[in-house]
Amino acid sequence: MREALREAGMADTLRVFHVRRPVYRRDLNYVVVARNPLARAVSAFNWRYRLVVTECLQPDRFPGEREVLVRYGSLEKLGEALYGDDGKPRPATIREARRIHHIREDIGFYLTRLLARCRPDQIEAVLMQEALDADIERVFGIRNRHWKNKNSGGGSAELSPRARANLMRYFSRDYEALARLYAWGKIDREVYLKAV
Repeated sequence: MREALREAGMADTLRVFHVRRPVYRRDLNYVVVARNPLARAVSAFNWRYRLVVTECLQPDRFPGEREVLVRYGSLEKLGEALYGDDGKPRPATIREARRIHHIREDIGFYLTRLLARCRPDQIEAVLMQEALDADIERVFGIRNRHWKNKNSGGGSAELSPRARANLMRYFSRDYEALARLYAWGKIDREVYLKAV
């Protein structure tokens, strides 16, 4: 997306926040890029597993990440372990999940503080990852021909009912942020329903 904006001469007017929280200012407007929280988590786990364990490209980038990825092997197993049969959180497992890059920086990481301060009219648009190219064209009037870090393979996308329920609970801030954006009229109903 950055390359497409750069080619269209729009890169200088935008500031991208990635792996750090966006700065709130009353005089700024925001474009949010979001994704279905579970699809995002599956992709993040599989991407980190590939880079850290399979290809050994970043085995020591984040302390403890490799050990957690190897211990669980899939997001499904990690998700199943987040809460006990009694529904109580397992603090050690929750801390382990936070060791995985991009799971630690979830949608709530980026949006919870911002949306608590931001006015609805400051959100110019929400681009959903599932329809990113069409959204880029709709919002910016440009075609995206650049894809970085396309995560098309490796790892399972299947989640058991328990893993799915636990992960939805774990990522509750993500769902709250998407619900607020939807309530503000920033996400189309059909797109929102697919994301939640």
